[in-house]
Amino acid sequence: MVAETSRRRWLARRSPFLLLALLVGVLALPLALAQAQAPTWSGWSAVPGGGSTLSGPAAAVYDGLKRVFVRGTDNRIYQNVYNGRGWSGWSAVPGGGQTTAAPHAVYYRDDLYLFVRGTDNRIYQNVYNGTNWSGWSEVPGGGQTLAGPNAASYRGSLRLYVRGTDSHIYQNVFNGSAWSGWSEVPGAGATPSGPSAARYDGTLRLFVRGTDNRIYQNVYNSTSWSGWSEVPCGGLTLAAPYGVNYQGTLYVFVRGTDDGIYQTLFNGASWSGWSAVPGGGATLAGPGATVYGGALNLFVRGTDSGIYWNRLG
Repeated sequence: MVAETSRRRWLARRSPFLLLALLVGVLALPLALAQAQAPTWSGWSAVPGGGSTLSGPAAAVYDGLKRVFVRGTDNRIYQNVYNGRGWSGWSAVPGGGQTTAAPHAVYYRDDLYLFVRGTDNRIYQNVYNGTNWSGWSEVPGGGQTLAGPNAASYRGSLRLYVRGTDSHIYQNVFNGSAWSGWSEVPGAGATPSGPSAARYDGTLRLFVRGTDNRIYQNVYNSTSWSGWSEVPCGGLTLAAPYGVNYQGTLYVFVRGTDDGIYQTLFNGASWSGWSAVPGGGATLAGPGATVYGGALNLFVRGTDSGIYWNRLG
């Protein structure tokens, strides 16, 4: 009886501490699981098939396949297709054609649109319907560019952006049947590189390298533009930035002034600030990215002009 009473007193004195330890363990479990399940970067590896490029790569997902496009060392346009198991290897995009800058690919209304800056500085498109390529044709509206174009599908229209010959930023909007013609993006602004467009939280966000090498954004809410403002937390780039929406977060990637690859993340309320993309690596041009198989795929031109990728997720 005395022993049982002593045991109960011992438990009573220690039960608050036992409950606290149990509570801490229960609260720590979700955090540990979240940390274990948090997506991580794979590190940089060469895209299989060899190949070299003189500009940044472009990537898009179409018909369940991941497609990477580059400007070859002969200025022709090449693609490499990943089917979830392996890569096809590099092959010329049908229709001939040449470019002096990075291409850009975007999915719109069941077709894949590929845009390039031609050797005459005009803007050309080649459309793939899942079976055949249309061949290269000039984007209606005239216009010229000194860098690679960029485009995004937004609220039923395809919006194409370029750096003009005066270094201002221009847009041409396709509604599925006709192009609007080129007009300057409101807010003035100028860039020495190509722009990048990304959809996020119901808006279209346009990113550019400023003439001071800082990174700027202009936000379109389907009615009006915000005007140009610097992406918070500073940062400098020597090439076109690239924005992409991944799992509800907006990622912006740039080539740093040291040729490293950097990122900043926007969660809808604030920016994370610039940090190096894990895995090291360096690039001589602007990056490209796409989401495939639930993962964020980042592509760059390496310092050896090879094509490399890093996977998050």
